[in-house]
Parts: sequence; C-alpha cells; structure tokens
Amino acid sequence: MSLKHRLLQSQIELSEDEAEWLGSPHMDGYTFEVHPPWNQDIPATLEEVVQKVLEMQTKWLKLRNVSPVTCFEIRRFQRNRVRFQFTVPTQRLMRKLRTGLATAMPEIGFSEGVNGILVGEEQSLGGGLLSLGRSDCFPLRTEFKSPPINDVVSTLHPDAMQRTGILIQVLFKPVAGQPVRRWVWRKKAYRRRNYLRRNKASVTDTRNSTPREKSQADLVEEKAGSTRFHTAIRFLITGAEDYTVSRVKELSGGFNRFESSVTGQYLNTTTFQNFRRKPFLKYAASVRDRQFDSWNLKFQSSLPELAALLSVPSINQSNIRFAKP
Repeated sequence: MSLKHRLLQSQIELSEDEAEWLGSPHMDGYTFEVHPPWNQDIPATLEEVVQKVLEMQTKWLKLRNVSPVTCFEIRRFQRNRVRFQFTVPTQRLMRKLRTGLATAMPEIGFSEGVNGILVGEEQSLGGGLLSLGRSDCFPLRTEFKSPPINDVVSTLHPDAMQRTGILIQVLFKPVAGQPVRRWVWRKKAYRRRNYLRRNKASVTDTRNSTPREKSQADLVEEKAGSTRFHTAIRFLITGAEDYTVSRVKELSGGFNRFESSVTGQYLNTTTFQNFRRKPFLKYAASVRDRQFDSWNLKFQSSLPELAALLSVPSINQSNIRFAKP
C-alpha cells in the first residue's frame, strides 16, 4: 500500500451536530416510494417509463442545459427494510413517472418517500462512486431476461452488513444544450466507430476488422445517434467503521451484471477518500440533497442503459415491502 493511501481516510466519525445536520435535508422536490408488485411479472427494464419523463430544457439561446434532474435511490438504514424511491423536482414529473410505472406494472404500489440521512452520533460515514471503465461511447449491457437490479438488491438482504446503513443513488438528466461539448463527444464516438470498422495494419500484415469489432462499432454508432443522459451512481455508507472500503466493493459487485461482453464496458469502483474531514461532510450533503454537482463521476448513458439501471426488483426478499395483492 502506498504512503498516499495510508494517509487518506475512507471514513469519519460524526459528531452529534453533524449527524443532526445530515438528517435535515436542504432541498426541494417530490419523493415517493415504490412497492414492487407481489407475484406479478415485472419488466426487465423500464425503457418506456424513462421515455415518459424525458424533458429536455435549455436557456440562453439553447446553450445551457437546465433539464430537470431525477433521482432513484435504494435505501437500507434498517436491516429489515429496503426502500426504492424516486425524487423529481416538479409535481408534473411526479405524475408522469407514477403513471408510467403504473402502466408498466399495474399492481405496483406507492407511498410517501423519506429524505435526509439516518445516522447517529459517533457513527462512521464513508462512500463510493461508480464510473465507466471505458470511454462512455461504449454502452453497458442492455438486454436482460429479469431485472438486473436484482443483483444489487440481493446484496442488501437482512443478514448482510447488518450494522451498516446504505444508500445507493442514481442521478440523471438529459443531455441538452452545450452544442460544442455535444459535438466533441459525438466526434470522438464516430472516430472510435470508424477505427473499429476499418482494416487493421501491422508491420507484417493487414487484417480485416473482426465480427466483434463490427458489433462494437454498430453499438457505438447507435448510442452516438440516440438520446443520452448525464448519469451518476454513488454510495453513502454509515456504521461500517473500518470495513467501509470492503462495503463499497461488496455493493459495486452487484453492478457486475451490467458489464457488456460485446463492448467490454463495465462499471469501475472508486472509494471516496480524502485527507480532511470537511470533504466527507460536503459529499454526504450532496448525496442527502441529491445534487448533480462536482461530487459525482458522471458519464453519458443511452436510454436503454439508463432503463436497466432504474429497473424495479422482482426477487422475493424478506426486507422488501411489496404492494398488497
């Protein structure tokens, strides 16, 4: 282990005032909890639902992206209760999202969501972030027979990490405005596509592009020409103490199912570490208030990729509150 990693902290212990402050959110929005249908077929991904809440908004001659940010959270601060909830900035979006979910899953249930972070005095606090392992022009896996979020939720069963509070957060908003940045991103994506399709020359030989390279090129082109979303995934972990780094790795393992065998794309794990105490509090406040700010490692995802990340679980797990049959 390097000297840098020996000096970096991966968690802090909270004072009473800090714990109380983190439990009081400073944000506006509408939060509702989702209760998966009991004993009913659930779609593997929610592509039509995501499309319903798509609202591209710009200002300043279409230069600035002011599209609404939507948040999906999986919370387990009590071992016998896992919550799935969405937060949107307007009632209009809340109605559209709830209508879309009810259309996709007629037996789904809703209730009022919770805000803030449930944490106590002298509890440890840490976190982690996920980013794409390759350039984000390469898509993640998007085809599944069952909801891929099942793998994430299964790591939160009652007997796992019993004294640990966990919040998994997915933030997203449409890519809009910023024409120069969008042009640069597409230019890089199409350059990658062209490289994958053309013949490869070496010192001694020239070979044709392989079928896998051609498939990658097709997927890159499809993503570059479609609607995309700025996306960020992060964890907040309380009460893990010296096991915070291990908990981050355990949670990130539930996202391995999104790895694509065609494009080689995967989600890379970064544990939040710092020399000082204040950045931990700022990071936790950003998670608490669901801010899409500099405390994220955002990447661009296509609509099918995002729809898979927002899937509703279909597994039978004792700490999931299902809708009443």
